[in-house]
Amino acid sequence: MAAPTVVSRGLGLDVTPETLEPFLAGGAGPIVLVNLVRLRPGGDDAYSRYRDAVAPLGASVGAEVLYAGRAAGTLIGEEDWDLAYVVRYPSRRAVADLVRNPDFERLTDLRHEALEAGVLYAFS
Repeated sequence: MAAPTVVSRGLGLDVTPETLEPFLAGGAGPIVLVNLVRLRPGGDDAYSRYRDAVAPLGASVGAEVLYAGRAAGTLIGEEDWDLAYVVRYPSRRAVADLVRNPDFERLTDLRHEALEAGVLYAFS
């Protein structure tokens, strides 16, 4: 099994050209993104608005949410995350099409308002 590719990590909260270009060179076929999210205090409403705005954009590139849920506790590790999303994309190019979409880019401020931290891993 291939090692995961980290697309975005930590407080940056944004996929950058420096992380996207090597990701795109990683091969063909479907890709699954695992997104761990830590909300800012009081960020639930902003995140709900962000999630609702991103959903149709993701659907437009063929993204399929396989799992979404709130954290129920930690068994291994020291980091705390509030939410997890597992999303399948038909290709790495579909991920790039999403994050380069001007409508997605307009949501940056809302994402930053909602999130304290996040990790986005890609698995093939």
